Amino acid sequence: MAKTAAQKNRAIRQSELRDYLSSRGSVTYILDNIEKIEHLDTASETFDKELTKRKVANEQRLRLLNKYLPDMKEEHIINDQAAPIVVNIVKPDGVD
Repeated sequence: MAKTAAQKNRAIRQSELRDYLSSRGSVTYILDNIEKIEHLDTASETFDKELTKRKVANEQRLRLLNKYLPDMKEEHIINDQAAPIVVNIVKPDGVD
């Protein structure tokens, strides 16, 4: 079925937004915010304000990422002939 002009334009906008989000490092920004939250001083007068600010920023970025960069589903895997992952567990010396 042929795509309509609106569908083509939407696909272009989504692609551009994906590129923007990828280049902007949104995931890195979220991880940085998490580290900053971990280092907040709970005794500080501005603790609640800073926590709320970083929490809202993370939630909004995650919503954007989930909308435009959805999780890859199993059916989206391109190379289904890839070699399986093998994990060899070796018992360390001196451990019984």
